Amino acid sequence: MKSNSYKNICFGVLRLAIAIGITLFALTSTAQNYPRRPVTIVVPFPPGAATDSFARAAGKRMAELLGHQFIIDNRAGASGRIGTDQVARAVPDGHTLLWGSSGPLVISPVWGDKPPYDPLRDFATVSVFAKIPYLLVVHPSVPAKNLKQLIAIVRAQPGKLTYASSGIGGTSHLASELFKSMAKLDVLHVPYKGTSLFATELIAGQVDMAFAGPTTVLPHLQPGRMRTLGITSTVRSELFADVPTMAEAGLPGYEFTQWYALLAPAKTPRDIVNVLNTALLKSMEDTEVKKRVGFEGGVFAPGTPEQFTAFIRSELDNNAKMIRAAGLKRE
Repeated sequence: MKSNSYKNICFGVLRLAIAIGITLFALTSTAQNYPRRPVTIVVPFPPGAATDSFARAAGKRMAELLGHQFIIDNRAGASGRIGTDQVARAVPDGHTLLWGSSGPLVISPVWGDKPPYDPLRDFATVSVFAKIPYLLVVHPSVPAKNLKQLIAIVRAQPGKLTYASSGIGGTSHLASELFKSMAKLDVLHVPYKGTSLFATELIAGQVDMAFAGPTTVLPHLQPGRMRTLGITSTVRSELFADVPTMAEAGLPGYEFTQWYALLAPAKTPRDIVNVLNTALLKSMEDTEVKKRVGFEGGVFAPGTPEQFTAFIRSELDNNAKMIRAAGLKRE
């Protein structure tokens, strides 16, 4: 009996070893053969903006690293939902990827009508690529020279000052509402259809303040058309070294950034995800990629797939709380 038991144990161990060996061979083989053809990165917005330019810069370098072309496919529509949903439904073989961003992935799912995809269930996370902060800017007619002075002025005149955004539910709107909520301010929202329109109105003095991206703000600082009081990242930007973070300027805990990242459809093999993660992080070392991100005022935010998943979960939770606290509703 003991002999038979010993044999059974030996056979069991052998079968397990063979099974593990086959699995490891299959995974290694998959990784070695990937990619087998050109890879499509779906960008769910039109060409030209940071979402598109970042995807093209990183995709070009990843193509060089992995030996196959990375094709950018702009599938704009429904504030990024159409292209995002397309990738959620794609074959999970690593040849159709999503260049995701905060709007479709962590704002739409908690704002109004839910999209047809679930950001946690329907995607395999690769890594965040970069983050772009906003700058809080005021028209020169607003006498505040720093954030604390602005907060004091607004509190002394509740409901009188106005802030602009690129549209209801957009990132500049939510950045402003987070500021209002944390600082306990009463400021009137004036939404516009796009960043260029609200920037023009701010320069003209039609609105008093706004949260705007670095490329929107930079051309207007030197002529004195805008005054910058704070940046929404947790660390200062090289482009705006003299501008304090919102936390440094007097609002501890404030952070709000746009972010851009690479994702694959759910159930994409983990070894393929690892290959993509390595290539994406490697692309961040490239001189041209660094220039592209720096030009937009962005900073790299590399990490593991697990860190990215945790980040999405945190962003969803924080945005939902902020929208509820501010009492925001779609119009």
